[in-house]
Amino acid sequence: MSEFKLSDIFGCEAVKNFGAALRRALRIGDDYASLVELEYAETKEQFEEVIKKFLRRYETIARRGYKGKKLSRLSEKHLEELMSLVDKYDVKPVRAALISYALVKSEREEFPESEEEVTDYE
Repeated sequence: MSEFKLSDIFGCEAVKNFGAALRRALRIGDDYASLVELEYAETKEQFEEVIKKFLRRYETIARRGYKGKKLSRLSEKHLEELMSLVDKYDVKPVRAALISYALVKSEREEFPESEEEVTDYE
């Protein structure tokens, strides 16, 4: 793997969106299983399996919503972009970026109550 800038990964919209979704899953749905599974993903195959499980869990959380608002879903475009990053940079740096975004406080203190869908990564 060649030398790369961390901003190539951390600045990627797909990583930001998946990280924000993981943050919502943790904070709203107490989905610590996804965080733990992601932490232990070492290969591309393990990573794709963890993402599949996370998306299945997140769908359940998104359908329940938060404070009466549905949560936004992740897009196919961002899923493809995330997997391309793993192909290009390997699992570890992408995994680290996702977990980092999941564990930091978003720019918004709380989830917005005035929007149609709840997002924290716009």
